[in-house]
Amino acid sequence: MRQLLPAQVLTTLARCHNADDVRHRKLTCIVFFWMTLLAFGPGGPITLHKILTYALVASLMGGLGAAQVALSKEAVSENFRERPWPFFAAVLQYLLTSHAQLWSQLAGQPNWVVLQDLRVLLIDATVMRVAQQLIGVFPASRNGKCQAWAAVKLHTALPLFRGVPEVLDLTAQKKNERKIDFLRPVGEAVLYIFDLGYWTYDLFDTMMDRQQHFISRLRQDCNPLIVAVYVGNPQWVGQRLKAIDLTGRTVDLLVNLSSANPSNPQMRHAVRLVGQWIAKDRRWHLYITSLVAWQQYPLTLLIDLYRLRWQIEILFRNLKHVLRMANFVSITENGIRIQIYAALLHYMLTHLIILKAAHETGRRVEDFSVPYCLDAVQQVLQQTGDLVLKGQTPDWDVLEQRLVQTVIMLGLRPNRKRKPLITKVKARLRRTVPLPVR
Repeated sequence: MRQLLPAQVLTTLARCHNADDVRHRKLTCIVFFWMTLLAFGPGGPITLHKILTYALVASLMGGLGAAQVALSKEAVSENFRERPWPFFAAVLQYLLTSHAQLWSQLAGQPNWVVLQDLRVLLIDATVMRVAQQLIGVFPASRNGKCQAWAAVKLHTALPLFRGVPEVLDLTAQKKNERKIDFLRPVGEAVLYIFDLGYWTYDLFDTMMDRQQHFISRLRQDCNPLIVAVYVGNPQWVGQRLKAIDLTGRTVDLLVNLSSANPSNPQMRHAVRLVGQWIAKDRRWHLYITSLVAWQQYPLTLLIDLYRLRWQIEILFRNLKHVLRMANFVSITENGIRIQIYAALLHYMLTHLIILKAAHETGRRVEDFSVPYCLDAVQQVLQQTGDLVLKGQTPDWDVLEQRLVQTVIMLGLRPNRKRKPLITKVKARLRRTVPLPVR
């Protein structure tokens, strides 16, 4: 970890974002940074006292030696209030770049053609309740339980195969997902996968104008006009979806989403509608996509890609329930943002260790359980804290190897004989020719 984030890099980033130390103090910027990150491991709620227990280890990781200093909870609380949060955001962005480089080296480019020509991004947001004192900063929409409450919404983009999130924005819960600009620049070939919260005709048209692509569920109230039939009954052409009875186990259609009512918003581009009959649910699961090249992108692949959208829900679960990201100790906006970024950074560093463990063992990254790995890393860090308290300075090269070996021993999924869906989709994508970028 110290090699990935040397003190010089952290100091430079802190200075660029006005987060460096303006006076000599016991709790420096670097020590506070590492204390906050290390405290976000599994094992109970986050408290100021828990953060303080990592002071000595944080001093060593910041290159300050193991001199014992007396720190107070008040000093930690002051840093949450006054240390500018953009410093933590900048470190996350720095690590994302480092992760991309390491992934290219260690992962063996398992999907180089696909990831180069069609980057798959899962888009979603999650809500976390914060202290009521912050209702003026993070107001939330009233619901059946609360008329007035405060909550923050984390908007993220998760590159499907790399497994580390990018922060799109941190807003109040009231802000609608549709108002978040998550589109990549023109010229990048991207496949966005999202749920109904982002459904707008203008957004779909904009993506297709940019030569970018999307997959989403079909809204229940949408009644598209069938333009062509690839899999299904050819007699459906020219009819509305709700006017026919779907037959078979799968359907693959070219449709126009615009309604018959001319006053409703009109979509300029035709899209593809694919679906699968789910016997246990006794209903059709229908999806729309801009990937209209039906011979290049079979409907089973598109359905499986959308099913992988659940990966971002798993990410939120790990962040909120394993790393306790939603257990806020701060009651300031600045502190809330610091804690969210600290949890993301802890997740990122653990994922880097998983990446190296996968490289050393020749296993797939998805063979490792993220909750198991987070717990394994935390065990090693706690043992390191015991060494520091006994006056022994850890060898960081040995520590890194111990982290990797512990993840290898304790971090593997228990049911590895059953290949996860993401492995099957990777295999299909290797055999798929991506659409050309115009």
